[in-house]
Amino acid sequence: MRLSPVVLALLPGLAASSAYAAVYQVQELPEVSTVQSQFAAAINDNGDAVGNGSFIYNFPVDVSRLDFEDASLTALLTAEEIEQVKLGNVTAAALTKLLGYLRTANNNGNYTIQRYSDVLALNLTTGAQVKIREQAAVPTNREYIYDINNSSNAIALATTPFTLQSFTPAATETTPSPETVELWVPDLGYIKSYVVNGNSVTALPIPYEELGGGFSNAVKISESNYIAGSGSVGMDETTKEAIETACKGETAPVNICYYSAAPTAYYERALVWKMNESGQISAPVEYGFLGPVIEGSSLSGYISRALSVNDDGIAVGFSTYTDAERRVSPTHATVFDEGEVSPIINPLDWDFSSANDINNQNIIVGSANKRFNGIARNRMFIFDYNTKTVTYPNGFFSSSGTLPSAINENNLVVGAAEIVPEDGTTRRQVAFLYNIQDQSFVDLNTLLPCGTKFNLVEAKDINNNNEIIANAIFSVEQRDSKGELVKDSAGNPVMENVTRPVKLTPVPNGTIEDCNVAEEVTYERQGGSSAWFSLLLLPLLMLRRRLK
Repeated sequence: MRLSPVVLALLPGLAASSAYAAVYQVQELPEVSTVQSQFAAAINDNGDAVGNGSFIYNFPVDVSRLDFEDASLTALLTAEEIEQVKLGNVTAAALTKLLGYLRTANNNGNYTIQRYSDVLALNLTTGAQVKIREQAAVPTNREYIYDINNSSNAIALATTPFTLQSFTPAATETTPSPETVELWVPDLGYIKSYVVNGNSVTALPIPYEELGGGFSNAVKISESNYIAGSGSVGMDETTKEAIETACKGETAPVNICYYSAAPTAYYERALVWKMNESGQISAPVEYGFLGPVIEGSSLSGYISRALSVNDDGIAVGFSTYTDAERRVSPTHATVFDEGEVSPIINPLDWDFSSANDINNQNIIVGSANKRFNGIARNRMFIFDYNTKTVTYPNGFFSSSGTLPSAINENNLVVGAAEIVPEDGTTRRQVAFLYNIQDQSFVDLNTLLPCGTKFNLVEAKDINNNNEIIANAIFSVEQRDSKGELVKDSAGNPVMENVTRPVKLTPVPNGTIEDCNVAEEVTYERQGGSSAWFSLLLLPLLMLRRRLK
């Protein structure tokens, strides 16, 4: 691969070479021993990094509350395991089965079963958990952290926590003396977003909170403390009437009824909040969507969502599009600016699209999706909002699926893109660095020191010092559901692949290291089509489905 003079200037010591390069120093962030994998989200100019952890080891199942008459539970366990679990002796194998049972019961809306959580918000710099909404020792919800600015204001999101409560259904002719049951009851507001700074946790105002508390979904904060996201702004009258009729607390707690309806009940619109110097957060500016509402259609079918915002309050994201023939199309990349909504790409040329980030020079990065050789793939775009011009860099090759995550003030873009291993037909994903000025596109793995023991699969963020926070695949000794090392029959450790965040720092006067290794990948298509390689990362919560 040939690296450009501009990249050479930005990353001192870099020279044109196909060898692996010691241009970035790698810092492995503190391992969090309580979870299997950690995932990077953002890094600020101070080098502070935030992210999330998944699969909590040794999750505390309340054995005393298990119903061993439940066929779906007893079908998972052997008779011997059931007897041992009753005694409180839970092996790793039994715990794995119990967690699967809790997960399935939660997903099926069984509120008599203990709630299960598998996600934690993390300060990746220290390895500490960031507590947001849940106050109980045993978590009942999922909490995420998405961004952090130079003032250490972080954007976090939490699903609703649950508390165990007694409930007695209303008496009926057939059941004049109903039994009191204990149910896990959700708080109102099935998803809420917060600004977190140290021990300060401030909830973002939600425009519409009727019949369930509404929701807010923020993901980005600028240095001037504009906050980008979306939230509930209203509800159809017919939906309101149906919820009011159903949710009277006669057959189930009102909050459970609201929670069941919430994911599809509300109108979702892009929102931009502003936090002042005192930490107070204003009511958000609400944005609509691309194109008019088709007569007779429900507003619940139209959405918009802001994914990033710059210091001037210009936000970007995606929204529903309607064309000249009054047909509703999938969501497309959108700019939200001073109350106005405007498109970025030609929606007729792409199946769907999204704008993912914007810097203070009003340069926007995002992706547009359509089928290449019969397979749907993402194509990165760069949009200059000042000149209203859009370009589509090729990435590693013309049909390489390319998804940008972030852009800094030096107009460097990072993200994930497809490559094809040499002599291979199955694409795989790597982290990339793209320079807008000279259009150089680099696999970040080629900029690391010799002997690096992991593969970078996604770069999540880049600060203005050109430091990058990325997700890497590590091969580590496997741990079971209780966090204990797994051995094979010969007593040797079993290995597994996990995701861990790493911080990449440019090396002053760094030089190319000749590692004397054969080039393992190619950046040109070798022929044939292949499936997209997807890293199992924590996604942004999709608000149109229920989140447990």
